Amino acid sequence: MPRTACVLLLVPLLAACDAAGTITIVPEFDLSFSFESGLGTWSAMGTDLMDPPVTWSVDTSTDQASEGARSVRLFLENFNGAGKIWLHRGFDVEPNQAYDVEMMFDFGTSDFGDVNLWRILAGAHTSQPSVAADLVVQDGTGSGSATDSGHQWLEKSYTARATADEDGRIHVVLGVGGTWETPRTYYIDNVRVLFTRAS
Repeated sequence: MPRTACVLLLVPLLAACDAAGTITIVPEFDLSFSFESGLGTWSAMGTDLMDPPVTWSVDTSTDQASEGARSVRLFLENFNGAGKIWLHRGFDVEPNQAYDVEMMFDFGTSDFGDVNLWRILAGAHTSQPSVAADLVVQDGTGSGSATDSGHQWLEKSYTARATADEDGRIHVVLGVGGTWETPRTYYIDNVRVLFTRAS
């Protein structure tokens, strides 16, 4: 396709043409978060934490970090076997527009093997999630090691499609869901969120 045709047909910032005329879709928003100064615009949330009540926290810590000196520490004393805790942030985008949302982050875990792994929560939503049914469950929390090899950082990437509400908000969730009645600690760092308009 000639370059002039690309200019006429494509929305700025969403697509571009190289010298050969190939169309390349690029994100409308590309945002990064390091948590060196706290949670910032992210907030801690959870559900299924009261029957019976369990201790939990989602906050920054100097215990572990994949970059810099701090990361987000997720601690859940999951004695009810059902707790779920997560980071939440609302993003301002185009109202009523569908986006493909790519969520990339470093995930710190000491879990190993294939038994009794918890689940990673990562999703993009039109409205703020508040109950388990709203959450998107991804893969397990295991490091991939067959034996205990201590804390490891893993690179995670998930993509979800979500439509912004009439106020132009999409809500992103990153966290863990307990499946086993035991206390566990995980870490999230170096978060990057990309929003690309869905065709």
